[in-house]
Amino acid sequence: MFRYSLRIFAAGALAAALFSGCTADRVLVKEGCFPRSGRMLYFAAPTLLPGTTVEMKTPGYWISRHPYPDRLIMGPDEIVNFNSGICRLTGVIPDISLFPERISRKTFLDARRRQLERFRRGRYYRLDGSAADNAFYSPIEENMALSGTGAEDIAVRFAYVVHNADQRLLPVAEGLNASPGDADFDELENSSLGPGTPVAVLHTGRDGKWHYVSSTVSEGWVEDDRLAFCGREEIKDPDAGGDFVVVTAARADIYLDPGLKEYYDYARMGDRFILKDAGPAAVEIVLLLRGGDGRLKRKSGYIYIDEINRGYLPYTPRNAIRQAFKMLNTPYGWGGMYGEQDCSQFIRGVFSVMGIKLPRNSSVQAQVGRLLSGVSTEANEKCFPWENGAAGGITTICLNGHIMLFLGTEGGRPYAIHDGWAYRVRDAGGEDEVRLVNRVAVTGLDLGEGSRKGSFLSRIKCLRVIAGNQPEKF
Repeated sequence: MFRYSLRIFAAGALAAALFSGCTADRVLVKEGCFPRSGRMLYFAAPTLLPGTTVEMKTPGYWISRHPYPDRLIMGPDEIVNFNSGICRLTGVIPDISLFPERISRKTFLDARRRQLERFRRGRYYRLDGSAADNAFYSPIEENMALSGTGAEDIAVRFAYVVHNADQRLLPVAEGLNASPGDADFDELENSSLGPGTPVAVLHTGRDGKWHYVSSTVSEGWVEDDRLAFCGREEIKDPDAGGDFVVVTAARADIYLDPGLKEYYDYARMGDRFILKDAGPAAVEIVLLLRGGDGRLKRKSGYIYIDEINRGYLPYTPRNAIRQAFKMLNTPYGWGGMYGEQDCSQFIRGVFSVMGIKLPRNSSVQAQVGRLLSGVSTEANEKCFPWENGAAGGITTICLNGHIMLFLGTEGGRPYAIHDGWAYRVRDAGGEDEVRLVNRVAVTGLDLGEGSRKGSFLSRIKCLRVIAGNQPEKF
């Protein structure tokens, strides 16, 4: 047990979620915060988390215990239908090129005003520890150009993201924290968009440096130099056909030369690119760039061949587990901060490699797939069907504000791999201690047992098999 302090924060800040903090869920996961007037000492979690063994930190351990690791859970046509069902569930369009030509100016501007006012009415802090006041918000409001009369609709434009981009809730790069010094949880960070992401551009700030954009899974403000504008006819449905590669590494570097020396940017697990050619060491892809006039241009890019797959991987438990473990120990990033991923982006990345397009946020991911168990807060923990329906690699475990990937059981104890920030333990004095994990990790679901917040197991809301029209028993 590590007994040294990593840092001390005013306690009300930090993602109370304790192993949570998924983008749009951020406003909802504060229920476990400590009082704002208190201060909390945080401790480092041990490298080998309680209840785990070294072997559990390998994919082979869980694959070897799986009853059917190589069974095809859904074929390509089933996945297409499954994705269509997700779109119907969430109300999102499957393809940005289908975005309406015009949207209501009044509706859009009213929504942005409400968003700004929610921050103004809240209690947030700048990175220097000072409270965000009118001097902070007034220039932002001016730049948001919210004074339109609403007399005419907004003509939608289109663009591609050309560099990894933070998607913000307000058009400002500076972060806002829920308490002083809470730099790891920027309340303005909504999501992150990777190179090649098509977006609909709905509004532009007064200074021309920020645009409000919508992807198929999230919306927010993106800086101008991260976008290349194009016509609707140039926005292609990524599943419309043709050869493509999908990134299977946790992160894959993109180069501008076949010798892999001229670095351009990186792609994340699940990102996909049009394939031009494949060599022995690298694949040549179509790279979307921004020209000097801000318009879209195309160029060849190159990625190491062992970091991609030609087409989607088959959806099997083995592939899902292997993909999840490729992100083991990668840092947690609230909303995609610092180029990392949060819990829902971790889950989304794993399934994207197999062509499954999950929603961005954990609260909506918790509605996707075949329900195995729903519980009330008073439900008996033993009622979960760990041995009868739940299967490693294809079952998500859903909590308020957090989501995990079920791996299997050991000695009757369920285990999961997930991306999160911390857990709690009860100290000798009967008080909770917070242990920082801050990475993708394998944990038993009894972690946190005895703390005031309770174990993961006690807080589960449902289990979902990521599949449709499956037989009653696998």
